[in-house]
Amino acid sequence: MSAATVREMLDTLNERGTEAALEWFAEDFHGVVPPELSAEPDTYDGHDGVRRYFDSFHEIVDDLRFDAEELVDVAEGTVAARGLITGRGRESGIPIEMRVPMLMRLREGKLVEMSAYPDWDEMIAGA
Repeated sequence: MSAATVREMLDTLNERGTEAALEWFAEDFHGVVPPELSAEPDTYDGHDGVRRYFDSFHEIVDDLRFDAEELVDVAEGTVAARGLITGRGRESGIPIEMRVPMLMRLREGKLVEMSAYPDWDEMIAGA
């Protein structure tokens, strides 16, 4: 059931935007982008953090989509995702395609934690 919840959240995000997708995020949400995956690693807390995360992409990427090539329920309330971020560079027009393994934890049907990993196997081992 958790993987289906994550799929619905991604569909809402892509079709209706960040504000609509907030219904799928807990108020105490915590997200992590580690230094191995970003020149600007950071943490994102609560709904304001979710907005800040997605806004940072929208500033530089057009036609932005967050999808998952695979969603796996790895434990009760824990979903592993083979994430796929696509779009076009706002200034350059160059297509963007980035694959990011993500581990998501849910509570009562809402995302409470999302962490990106540089490697799928490392993420699954930590799940």
